[in-house]
Amino acid sequence: MSPRLPDDFFNWLVELRRFFHSSPEPAYKEVKTAAKICEILDALNVPFQSGIGQTGVVARLRAQRAGHLIAFRADMDALPLEEKNDVPYKSRNSGFMHACGHDGHMTVALGVIRWLIENRWPQNGSGEIIFIFQPAEEGGDGARAMLNTGIFDNEPISAAFAGHMHPELPRGHIRLAPEVSNASADSFVIRLKGKGGHGAHPHLCKDPIVAGAHLVTQLQTLISRELPPLESAVITIGRFHAGTATNIIPEEAVLEGTLRTLRPDIREAMIKRLEDMVDGVAGSFGIRAALNVTEGYPVLVNDPELVKHVTACAEEVLGADNVHGGLPRMGAEDFAYFCQKWGGAMVGLGCHDPGKGFQHSLHSPHFDLDEKVLEVGTILFGHVLTKYLERP
Repeated sequence: MSPRLPDDFFNWLVELRRFFHSSPEPAYKEVKTAAKICEILDALNVPFQSGIGQTGVVARLRAQRAGHLIAFRADMDALPLEEKNDVPYKSRNSGFMHACGHDGHMTVALGVIRWLIENRWPQNGSGEIIFIFQPAEEGGDGARAMLNTGIFDNEPISAAFAGHMHPELPRGHIRLAPEVSNASADSFVIRLKGKGGHGAHPHLCKDPIVAGAHLVTQLQTLISRELPPLESAVITIGRFHAGTATNIIPEEAVLEGTLRTLRPDIREAMIKRLEDMVDGVAGSFGIRAALNVTEGYPVLVNDPELVKHVTACAEEVLGADNVHGGLPRMGAEDFAYFCQKWGGAMVGLGCHDPGKGFQHSLHSPHFDLDEKVLEVGTILFGHVLTKYLERP
């Protein structure tokens, strides 16, 4: 089943998404992005507040009859990544790219607002919807920054919804985890300090590179040999920096990585064993070692009742065969903070062209989406929000 919008509406969505895609901005610097959102809201005559949590925008759409207050979140920031797609709407900001679908998320949110207005929901519906255009999802705690402003403290929001592009799924399909949706994410830095010297005389040195290489390999056993097979966690070393020349053993090596877990007890156990291994490699290689762990986003837990609601609405719009449950994803999402405060549901929107199949994942410099997902997302979430507001 493929929901349809009028051609002029769909073309408007495509033009809007391509603007966002070609103008990516990093966390807390989404100035041009926020200005475009405000421009569209002005044109639709929708009241809003800007500059929330630095660059966030909060819009409100109210129906004439009283009812529930709910929220819909779209993230705005781009990734520090050079785009490798050869398309007319390619990023014009060197070193930055919308490789996680946030350009699509913003477009769908604005599309839902227009869809509600054109379907006369303000005149015929009930309740109120707050649309949250959030900065800094990619590791910048943008959701918490907006919450910390206090703007939502006196808002009796009963449910929050959000969508996220899932390139593994074809356009027209969705995936919705029944409860735990996304992992928590902690980052860590390991500093290994040895004794530098000439590369030709390693016996006179304490080599932090060799120690670091050993540690990288050893860390993999935390998952493969210490975690119960039916539990999930990820440890990834994303940076390993050391040295200045081919014939110099450096004084220091720095490793940076991420730890993803789905349960607090697993997280604590992994951090404790990480500490043990860092201490162990220091003793084994006669160097000094320090570990610093920075707590990141919490586990994102979908509200089971909201999952049932979204599932029923999606089956009506897309067909039951196109609605899938799913296991948790190890990627983190700061929509988790909104879910903790109000209860929420994160919906994965399939976004690859069914005729081409899955090609590139999120965070790839080649990532792109089938723009018909903008139409699917607009109609689906318009239905999800209005049906929820019709509940007693």
